[in-house]
Amino acid sequence: MTRARAPFLLPPPLLAGLIALMLAVVLASGQAQAQDGPLRLAAPPEMVENGFLRHLLPRFKLKHRIAVAPVAPDAPADMVLSAEGEGVPVFAEAKEGGRRFRLRLVSRNPRTEKFLEWLTSPPGRAAIEGFPRGGPPLYTANVAEEVAEAAPEITGNAARGAELALVHCGRCHVIDERNRMAGIGSTPSFGALRALDDWHERFSSYYARNPHPSFTEILGVTPPFTEDRPTHVQPVTLSLEDVDDILAFVEALEPKFLGAPVRSAGPGAGE
Repeated sequence: MTRARAPFLLPPPLLAGLIALMLAVVLASGQAQAQDGPLRLAAPPEMVENGFLRHLLPRFKLKHRIAVAPVAPDAPADMVLSAEGEGVPVFAEAKEGGRRFRLRLVSRNPRTEKFLEWLTSPPGRAAIEGFPRGGPPLYTANVAEEVAEAAPEITGNAARGAELALVHCGRCHVIDERNRMAGIGSTPSFGALRALDDWHERFSSYYARNPHPSFTEILGVTPPFTEDRPTHVQPVTLSLEDVDDILAFVEALEPKFLGAPVRSAGPGAGE
């Protein structure tokens, strides 16, 4: 007669260790999914309803490949955008006495910090003030006096930016010695613009400043030109990466101090 085998049981210490290992794997998997998923931004419902966040968040994703999803103000979130409470001032309603909105990082990590950095950078400010298209801005980014200013980090390729600037900007501006005798006389040189205190902001958001919107397309940021919206000259088509490269080139230029304010057309003229 065959005797029944006794069931195999793990020793209690080994069983406890196995359970702990399984829990650690599950938690690590959940954390990885959270890091790969979109950041959750608790924001006022009005910014969803009026289309502002649909305008703003894709521009950040295009630049940094980080998705941000708006959630209700009382929902769990990685960041909170609100006119009340603590946080860094990022923009305000563009009207007298308008509310000032602050961004608070609930979860402080490289991705949320990158969003705050972008929101207060020249491209982020230009995106804020570029809504709605074709109308007066609904919000203003003019809250810089409450934000501690830091030296802008420029990571573009200066050599590539030098070539881009000569090809695209050299049509109107004197870039450097390579086209010293070219350019349009009423248009300031890059060296003169580099001498301005706000040169970084001007070049970072030049495509949103007159006269550039009439012939400049930044892929994924500005609307493309069509038959119904033609350009009067050969259009300039660039990416945000191209703009960063041009910035790196301009940063290395020697400023040309002319002894008087630059008043003629150039990046930021008319703004």
